[in-house]
Amino acid sequence: MKPDTAQLASLGAVITEDLAAIERLNVELSQLIASLAAPEPEFRDMAAVAYVLHNVYCALESGFEQISRTFENHITDPAQWHRELLAKMFLEIPAVRPAVLPADLRGFLNDLRGFRHLFRHSYDFQLDPEKFRGGLTADYADKRRWGRCLCGGVRR
Repeated sequence: MKPDTAQLASLGAVITEDLAAIERLNVELSQLIASLAAPEPEFRDMAAVAYVLHNVYCALESGFEQISRTFENHITDPAQWHRELLAKMFLEIPAVRPAVLPADLRGFLNDLRGFRHLFRHSYDFQLDPEKFRGGLTADYADKRRWGRCLCGGVRR
């Protein structure tokens, strides 16, 4: 089922809003990442970076959910909802929609999804500054193409 003009306009508005939120978070994150360069970063700085990364993924996932609802509107396994939703964004669905995201973002976004889950659900979670320096935050700067991907996917 092809979405009508109103559905596409609504989807575009949601994605635009989510991307604006991500850009605001990017400003915060760029200021916070510098604090991780210290030999022993403060817990509050690492927690702030973790919180912002969590929120970035939540904003991305909001857009993914709206895309899925607009075009195909189903997730088959509620227990794997977040994983399945992300996986669908890499699929081209013939006669429905193109792939929303390029394959080379799959590993990074899956790691970010996993981090969001751990951050949200773990109460005894130790933040490791080395993982932040060499992992998510380092990759984050290289992989910030999802805005163009989301906007381009909706336009197609």
